This record gives sequence, C-alpha cells and structure tokens, in this order.
Amino acid sequence: MKCHSILLSIVIVVFTACSKDEEEDKPSLPDPTLAFLMNGNVVNTLSLSGLKSNLDEEDISIFDHVHQKNKNYRAFPLDDVLEYAYGSLLDSAEDKDFLFKALDGYQVTASYDTATEDGGYLAFEDLDVSGSTNWEPVARENNNDPAPYYIVWSGSGQNPTTDGYPWPYQLSQIDLTD
Repeated sequence: MKCHSILLSIVIVVFTACSKDEEEDKPSLPDPTLAFLMNGNVVNTLSLSGLKSNLDEEDISIFDHVHQKNKNYRAFPLDDVLEYAYGSLLDSAEDKDFLFKALDGYQVTASYDTATEDGGYLAFEDLDVSGSTNWEPVARENNNDPAPYYIVWSGSGQNPTTDGYPWPYQLSQIDLTD
C-alpha cells in the first residue's frame, strides 16, 4: 500500500510540473498599445488589456465600407475610449480635431464633434474570423489586416466617402490637434 501512495505522489508531482511547463511555453497573446497625443506630444499610452479592464466591450454588427459587406466586431465605443484616454484634456477640445495615424503612415482627421458622435467604435477583434488575433484582410493584394485597431461606424450615414467619417485601420496613434 505504501508503494502505491509513493507512486501516486510521484505521478501527481510529474503531472503538475508538466502542466506548469506547458502553460509557460504557451505564447502569450499580443497586447497592442494605442498612443494618445496632444499636438504631437504623448499624453497617454493604453494597452488592449488596460482598455478591456476599464471600458465596456460591445459586439457590433455593421456594414463595413472598407470590406463592402456586413461584418461583426468586438469594439469599444470611440467616445468612451477618447474620454478615458484624454480625461480632462477634452474639456476644452470642442474646436480641435483628432488625427488618426496608422502603422503604415496613413493619416486622416475627424473633427471633435464627428469623433465623439454616437456610432463610432474602436474595433479590436474581427468576430467573423476564428481566433482572437485574426482579421480578414482589407487589401487582398498585400494581405493587410486591420490589426491592432480599426475605427468603424455603425450609423447608416457614417460612411467615409460622402460623409467624412474616417475608417482607419492598423491604428497606432490618435493625436488631438489644434
């Protein structure tokens, strides 16, 4: 009986050690950051995990003007993100613009009123593609995906070509400018 107890103890110790090693070997999911600037100076940098722990996430279904079809995303309301990131700096920002900067250098602006309007979202996950870090490419010729962040709009009149609502993807910075 003593032999069985010792053998069982050894098996438990080995199993526990192997389980811990497997957990340590698993690659960690990326935790992309987004920089928030004011006239080119960084005022805040937030990670996805930081945003998730402080803001409400929403699963949204929209007509995506970049993909030209209905898409489903997990996102934060853009107004909530801007309020959380800039705080009291937004108190006198009504006459300013937001400059959205992408990883590839693309830049587009939106007025304060447009950027804080209901219907704007900061998408961080494409729910139509399996895997939380996967995105459907937006440019098939070079396989660009919208990661890490993508500004989308849910309103029927909030499109990029005729109404001036920006849809930047691969977003890395938001700059509040004069």
